[in-house]
Amino acid sequence: MHLNLILNRIIISGEEKMRRIIPFFTVVLIMFFVAACGNSTPIATQAPAQPAATETPSQSGATEAPATESGTQVNITLADNTIDASQTTFQVGVPYTFVITNSGRHAHNFNINPPISVAGSLEEALNKALLAVPQEQLGVGATATAEFTFPDTAAGQLLEFSCLIRKHYEDGMHVDITVTK
Repeated sequence: MHLNLILNRIIISGEEKMRRIIPFFTVVLIMFFVAACGNSTPIATQAPAQPAATETPSQSGATEAPATESGTQVNITLADNTIDASQTTFQVGVPYTFVITNSGRHAHNFNINPPISVAGSLEEALNKALLAVPQEQLGVGATATAEFTFPDTAAGQLLEFSCLIRKHYEDGMHVDITVTK
């Protein structure tokens, strides 16, 4: 008889706990769905007054830098642990169209930023980036286009093209660039 009372108490206390837990998990589940439906990050970030990078169909780019309607085209090819650029010297105030193609086997991001050795950390280099195209836009085989004009403040700065994914950067995915007036 005593055993029945103990079992009944365990069952009742378990039911009471379930009554308390179910509303909690319901609220957590609703919060999860609301967060999942929101837009978490912008497509591309860069200096103010610059348009966002846009995806374009994959194309085999020429190695020259032809002039486009909106400026000089600069072809960037991201591969695993390398960045190839058709141009590495730029002038402030001149509009450039960066056509960035990922020919590697992994997603990459593309940035114009101060080197980590100058910025102090990978996170600070990303925070100080003049142009940032996220890896969501640069999956395997993807091509993204970004219009960018270097501001006067970029002249003379130590800057580079880079993939700021830690292992990629450490393996050499950065190229020094020069910006002049």
